[in-house]
Amino acid sequence: ALIALNPHPGQVLALVGGRNYGISQFNHAVSHRPTGSIFKPFVYAAAFNTAIAGTPLTNPDGNTAVFTPVTVLHDQQTTFTFDNQDYTPRDFDNKYYGDITATEALYRSLNNPTIALAQMVGFDNVAALARDAGVKSARGTPAMAIGAYDATPLEMAGAYTVFANDGMHIDPWMLASVDRKSTR
Repeated sequence: ALIALNPHPGQVLALVGGRNYGISQFNHAVSHRPTGSIFKPFVYAAAFNTAIAGTPLTNPDGNTAVFTPVTVLHDQQTTFTFDNQDYTPRDFDNKYYGDITATEALYRSLNNPTIALAQMVGFDNVAALARDAGVKSARGTPAMAIGAYDATPLEMAGAYTVFANDGMHIDPWMLASVDRKSTR
């Protein structure tokens, strides 16, 4: 699927839902699938919101600091416990980088530091920000931080409008006008 939209008014400029409509009419652009790593910027945005509010985050070591792009996060194999269940995510390549900046963790799309950051911010706070941005399925769990919940590519494109519009979500829309000329 491909969605190109102007993020300021939310107008969809192009939408491709598959490779060949003659073979399959299934529209991938509006079908639900796990969001995956494209959800991670919402975790970091929620962390930046705490910094704007002046609220320090407490890391697992017990230290507190206001979140910045150079906040040090730990990239290591971690087991998160939530609702009496253990969750041990891995990255695609099974590499761990130790102490890294938040910028590098996002750049490398690392799972464990992102989940740890979501835990520091509060899973429910991250989910609330994502729902306000249009990701209606977001629930405050560790797996949410790495995109375990479903959304359509169109919904995610709409959710990303918050990054271009000073935090304001714009719903995508496709039809600007209908012009039908009479042949009579």
